[in-house]
Amino acid sequence: MNLLKHCIFLVSLIHLLFSYSFADSSYQWSFPKDHGAHHDFNTEWWYFTGHLLTQQNSTYGFELTFFRVSPFSSELENDWSISHLYFAHFAITDEKNKRFHFIERINRDSFNMAGASTNTFNVWNGDWSAKETHQKLLISASSESIQLNLSLDSNTPVVLNGDDGYSVKNHESSQFSYYYSIPKLIGSGTLILENKTISISTANVWFDHEFFNSSLKAENTTPQQQSVGELYSGWDWFAIQLDTGENIMIAQVRSNDNNHHYYFGTWSDVKGNSKSLNSSMISLTTLKEWKSPNSSIIYPSKWAIKIPSQQIDITITPTLANQELRLSHFNKINYWEGRSTVSGSHSGNAYVELVGY
Repeated sequence: MNLLKHCIFLVSLIHLLFSYSFADSSYQWSFPKDHGAHHDFNTEWWYFTGHLLTQQNSTYGFELTFFRVSPFSSELENDWSISHLYFAHFAITDEKNKRFHFIERINRDSFNMAGASTNTFNVWNGDWSAKETHQKLLISASSESIQLNLSLDSNTPVVLNGDDGYSVKNHESSQFSYYYSIPKLIGSGTLILENKTISISTANVWFDHEFFNSSLKAENTTPQQQSVGELYSGWDWFAIQLDTGENIMIAQVRSNDNNHHYYFGTWSDVKGNSKSLNSSMISLTTLKEWKSPNSSIIYPSKWAIKIPSQQIDITITPTLANQELRLSHFNKINYWEGRSTVSGSHSGNAYVELVGY
């Protein structure tokens, strides 16, 4: 583990942009191939967040994220060589008992300890995995006291964010990625929590896949922060599933001077029809804050969101204030990500990610 921690700190010392592909808006998407890894890019993630409804009408939230970074290239070509590092985050929000559970992993790709196929949906870190088979997306993660297994219908529309999947992250257009979503994967499964087996009757899951080239300059930032550029401190990301069948992704990229935030997003319907959203179309206001008793970081904790063009005027409220993830890697960066509910002109559920506070 110490070796791997030292390896990730090398990210700040090595500048390998010349050896990777640069993004442009002419990318030709092909699925299921593009569900796989893109080794021409040095940073990539597969991101699941979702809402789990039990047969007893209890609700849990979950996050399962697989990160791939390529901090360096190796001249060695054997089982010990490291070309990619894989990180994974797994969290469960237990609303009934007001508890938040978080586990993380880091592995290298040698000896098949972690990896991702390049031509299909198959990513893993140890025995945590997400794999598509027979139009089912099977996701699994576990620890000593928690286990989640879901089977999701993968035959649902893919939504390309930005300009046909080319997603700009700041005003300067200096940071960008390839980014698509599957906003509503439906399924069922089983959650084992502290030795109790819980049947999940309905899972509503949001999936994001993003890949890009990071400048790999800062050792004390997450891949998410690296993706927005040096003039920006982090972002607030919202994955909103409305009961009408509409889905909305919104991101606020926060400027360091707090005066020039950048906004982008996508509205889509149940059939996959979509509309790109820009700064002029999005109003985002923080209504409440919460201070972490563990890190002393002050996070936003309730939001008003308006999208007049879609007749959206909603309030997003976390179901549990403390959904903070405290990392042991990335120089022990903390971020908040958690299940929330939607009220106002529309009802529904949301997942919110807060990075860089």
